[in-house]
Amino acid sequence: MSTSILFYLILLIAGGFLSYKGFIHKNLVKKAGSIQLFFLYILIFIMGLRIGLDRKIIEAIYSIGFKALVYALFTVLFSGGAVLLTSKYIIKSHPKGEIENDS
Repeated sequence: MSTSILFYLILLIAGGFLSYKGFIHKNLVKKAGSIQLFFLYILIFIMGLRIGLDRKIIEAIYSIGFKALVYALFTVLFSGGAVLLTSKYIIKSHPKGEIENDS
């Protein structure tokens, strides 16, 4: 497992390095969003195939769906609360993004 994560990290660093050094053509960078979206669709399709082939997942879809709903709701609530607290106590204390200078 750690080797696959290391592989992903190496790919990420290599892509960043190649684009930073200008080895990637500007037109490819402009089309990066479309390319990412295309491969995301392929990934979601393959995930759907694997879920459809696994009988255990199909049998447990209701309990998995309920747990996913609870997890998503808590994530949204806590994220929203963190944004609210941050905007109320941190951002409003420094108008227009200005930072107080101690010197």
